[in-house]
Amino acid sequence: MGYETIYNEFHSNEQVQAFIPLAQQPRYGILATILCLIFLFGAVMTACSKRSIIPKFIIFTFLSVIGSVLFGIAAIFVSDALGVYV
Repeated sequence: MGYETIYNEFHSNEQVQAFIPLAQQPRYGILATILCLIFLFGAVMTACSKRSIIPKFIIFTFLSVIGSVLFGIAAIFVSDALGVYV
């Protein structure tokens, strides 16, 4: 591939737009982190409760799955924001 081919392909492609603007990603990262901590704290408190095992397991599973998903989203937003600004 020659320089001219690469140059022409670079200028003929469309600009890629971010799904969520970079300036808003730290806000979403902080919000997702706070929600993640709330859900995971709720899961730990559910595990320590005195309910029977079946409802406790269902509630714990739901809260921990939501908390884990929010943790993944927070990690993506925060790493993307810090990777650009630092």
